[in-house]
Amino acid sequence: MFSFMKNLFGKEQGEKALDELKKEIQEESAFDIDELKETEVEVEKEQAKTSAPAKREKIKTELSLHPLWEQELDSEKKYTLRFLQEELPEIARGLISVTGFSMIPQPNGMIVTMFFRNATDKPVRFKTIGLAIYLDDKPFARIRIDLSEMGSIPPHTSRPWEVLFPEESYLHDNFQFSRWKVVMKAGNRAHIWPRTLELDPEMESRMTDRQKDRLEKLANSLPPIPVNTVQVTGFDIGKTREGQLVAAMLFRNGLSTEYRPEQLKVTISDTDGDVIARGVLDARKICVQPGNSRPWLIVFPPEFVKKPDANLRRWILDVE
Repeated sequence: MFSFMKNLFGKEQGEKALDELKKEIQEESAFDIDELKETEVEVEKEQAKTSAPAKREKIKTELSLHPLWEQELDSEKKYTLRFLQEELPEIARGLISVTGFSMIPQPNGMIVTMFFRNATDKPVRFKTIGLAIYLDDKPFARIRIDLSEMGSIPPHTSRPWEVLFPEESYLHDNFQFSRWKVVMKAGNRAHIWPRTLELDPEMESRMTDRQKDRLEKLANSLPPIPVNTVQVTGFDIGKTREGQLVAAMLFRNGLSTEYRPEQLKVTISDTDGDVIARGVLDARKICVQPGNSRPWLIVFPPEFVKKPDANLRRWILDVE
């Protein structure tokens, strides 16, 4: 416990150190309290008290320490935490959020220290939620964690807490990054944003870094999709010298389970409504994890191309 404090107070102290520490405060991941499930957050009831619906004005939060932190930390360390908390931006009433401010590698994983913020008018207890580390907007690690030990967070306060992301939660081994953030994965939202990109190992081995970056940008730029749906977006098309038509598409999985189709009927048309190519794809190799995106290529042999001279500048993909 208190890895953040051990790391901080092993460095140069004073106003310079605090100014440097301010730069570590990362962007906020916030949710409306009404969007979260009962298994994720508990809102404590207040006795004999009713009030009108809260307005959506912005509020400032104050520091709230867990009793153990209150007991173990000296006044200097409490001052540092209070200083960091005061640097947090105002937050809209009715939201809960998480803001990371320290990430320290350990032999068994990564310890991230963050503020859990309660901008509601009632005490809140976090239960089991999903958390993710993003490096340069790309997912690096994901866990689901029971935060009940953090205790009750009073209204309009921020509580610091340390979370260990074990090595087995890492999605890759690339530690080079210029910025990082913690994202809360929770809620009963009607839409989901499948930004996490999966790449087939064989496809990845043939791709350049520029192509991978383009796919990452595409996955991050597309709008959210309804929960419990799968959407397919075509993003590239071309012809080979042999007359084959090659189309690239991105599968986006909004289901709570893996998406494993057996076969798919694929039709490509032009803007005039004419069919360019049509065929049935053996899709048994396609597997997309819940909430993720996965690119795939389909190759139409020349005999499946109905309109060889079609203008491919604009095209329409239909998958059934």
